[in-house]
Amino acid sequence: MFKDNLTLRIVSLLFAIFIWLQSVLVSEQKSVVNLPINLMHVPQNITLENVPNKIPFQVKGKGLDIFRLLIHKPRVNIDASRITPKTDILTLTDYSIDLPDNIEVSFLGPAQSDKIAIQADVFHQKIVPVVLDFSDETVKNRIKDLRYTLQPDKITVFGPKNRIQGIHNVKTVPVAPHDFSERESKLSLVLPDEEVSISESSVMLQISGAQEATKVYSNISLPGNYLPAIVAVKVQAESALLERLKSSDIRVKASTESDENGMYSVEVSLPEKVQLIAVTPSKVQLRK
Repeated sequence: MFKDNLTLRIVSLLFAIFIWLQSVLVSEQKSVVNLPINLMHVPQNITLENVPNKIPFQVKGKGLDIFRLLIHKPRVNIDASRITPKTDILTLTDYSIDLPDNIEVSFLGPAQSDKIAIQADVFHQKIVPVVLDFSDETVKNRIKDLRYTLQPDKITVFGPKNRIQGIHNVKTVPVAPHDFSERESKLSLVLPDEEVSISESSVMLQISGAQEATKVYSNISLPGNYLPAIVAVKVQAESALLERLKSSDIRVKASTESDENGMYSVEVSLPEKVQLIAVTPSKVQLRK
């Protein structure tokens, strides 16, 4: 008996809810709905920040139509053509709503205020260099020994002037050791600020070989009885190799035969992969 009463009560409750829903859906009602906004005709030299995504509107209509309105979420199109860089309030006096044909509701206006706070600024652009970022110090030191280029090595940053002014370069994602295994690697760029955009999303790291440098060893002793007894030798090699090269690794001597003026050429012997650029003086004479 108790079970039968419980079943009857549940059925009665469901029936009452059905009747209530039907009454709500067909009767005229007022409600507040949040509608997404779309700013139209924004001047090209203006950027906007802190613009709300939605605006609450008061609507009137049958419950079913208001329900359909919530599903479709039509946009509120607002004319923003009069915005200037100093504008901080946008008045909702000129707007339209993309209302589907099968929905019959009346819009009574904004539910809270007919003004929305915004932040307008001058749209700006700036060309800045691209710089490499590194995963660790080892990778940073490794790149110093290589000849490389970035294509492009400069990009354009777009956005509000107050954001652009503090940006002086754009970094790549950290370079990893495997990026050196290929002659060309694609590196993504890191957006320096969420409020700006950049003209390129990535650059190409092109490695052409070892980075070469020059160095002068100015106190190389010349064996024998010659004037001068000290010569300077300028060499070129990979940076890492030059860092390890010592004066004692460079050997010089005078030629066995003199020229018509009695001068002897200075001959230089260098380790493998080290190139002679110049020796000063290039000729010496016997001490008398």
